Amino acid sequence: MKLPNSSVHRIVTDLQNAELGGDPRRTRRLKRVVTRMSKRPTASLPDVMDSEAELKATYRFVNSEHVSMAALHEAHATQTADRARREHTVLAIHDTTPCHCPHGDPADVGYLNTGKPGFYAHYTLLVGATSRRPLGVSYLETIVRKKPPRRRRVRAAKRQNKSGAQTRKKKNREFARWQRGVTATDARLDGCEVIHVADRESDSYELMTGCLQAESRFVFRVRIRERAVIENGEKGAIHELAAQAEGILSREVALATRKPRTAPRAAKSHPPRNARMATLHFSAMQVELCRPRYLGRTFPPTLKLNVVRVWEPQPPSGEAPVEWLLYTTEPVDTPAQVAAVVDMYRARWLIEECNKALKSGCLIEQREFQTREAMMVMLAISLPIACEILSLRAGARENPTRPATDVLRPLQIEILKRVGSRKLGNTPTARDALLAVAALGGHQRSNGEPGWHILQRGMSKLLAYEVGWRAARELPADL
Repeated sequence: MKLPNSSVHRIVTDLQNAELGGDPRRTRRLKRVVTRMSKRPTASLPDVMDSEAELKATYRFVNSEHVSMAALHEAHATQTADRARREHTVLAIHDTTPCHCPHGDPADVGYLNTGKPGFYAHYTLLVGATSRRPLGVSYLETIVRKKPPRRRRVRAAKRQNKSGAQTRKKKNREFARWQRGVTATDARLDGCEVIHVADRESDSYELMTGCLQAESRFVFRVRIRERAVIENGEKGAIHELAAQAEGILSREVALATRKPRTAPRAAKSHPPRNARMATLHFSAMQVELCRPRYLGRTFPPTLKLNVVRVWEPQPPSGEAPVEWLLYTTEPVDTPAQVAAVVDMYRARWLIEECNKALKSGCLIEQREFQTREAMMVMLAISLPIACEILSLRAGARENPTRPATDVLRPLQIEILKRVGSRKLGNTPTARDALLAVAALGGHQRSNGEPGWHILQRGMSKLLAYEVGWRAARELPADL
């Protein structure tokens, strides 16, 4: 799948002002690399570049000491902020994703929790609060762990009571990245209404204290269900007091299939489930969050927050019930306000989709770079492309009548007409093209919307067919 010319132009415009040591040749090289990768994001670099000389020049560019992730991201983030101001109100969605580097030396690129070579990318995706359109990335940093994970067991109580206080004292502890992302995004989007959204790891008294002191708005998912709160003078665990609040509205929601996770912690927090329609109930209340014991008196004794609970009172037999608890600064006085908070958190799935676009759509983990600096540069180039792919796929769903030529080349459309299992008409739409590529990857209509892996598999087949098709056209007629 290619990106339309408007998307390619937007990516090039974002990155062309990056500070690359003052040499205009590097800027020209950047434009060529970005343009070609944008038009064929799922192809390898040798396939993207026209010649061996172009490929070598690309490797020299990526490994140049004058080209950095920070400079490329700064250029993109500046343009992203301009787009955000036109939206007036945006959601700043924060997440951390692992990037496996199979060709790298772990002493250089770092170690993942699995012990494999790789690093972690922590970034903030901006999304229009009303349009839900991805606008770009406002903050990006990487976490490189120089030591492999230790495989010793630690009692949960000991880890919570002792290591929590110890890690709090570390000036450069990894968790501070969440506050850095919030602070940097607010500073970059001065004059724009920003609401920060994050998953369970954002459940931190320190982080929420920093947000409240800076008057940052947020919707954060609760992780520590036993955390002490005060509600109407009654003190208790957050999950117990929230369960006593009366529901004020309900909603039918389609739940997607969730496959089993292999990691024990992920398997516990995200149990497998079948696709189903669920009736969810919403409630809300105001609480005072009590300061944890391991924090000093430099932090306020309580924080006043609103809490929204989402739960499924009658799940099907054998299925785990849905339940969310959300801390928020947003008002929850009416059913409409409560529903708005829930919808803000539900928009968090967009950054999960962006992670998939980065890995399955841009193949960031399959780029054969061996050094950390080269991988970081490729990450900074690939993230804007991933945002555009995400926006394009969403657009193909929301505006299905746009022409197929916006997402595929004419020859690719012709190949799908000839060999695809899902036939295309004379004037196929972008939606038709999306489903035809998915069918090439093995997608069945009964399975719902195609995922990134299916699309990437189908696109890989289509690119291979295209190479063979072009080669066959050049053969003599008698062969």
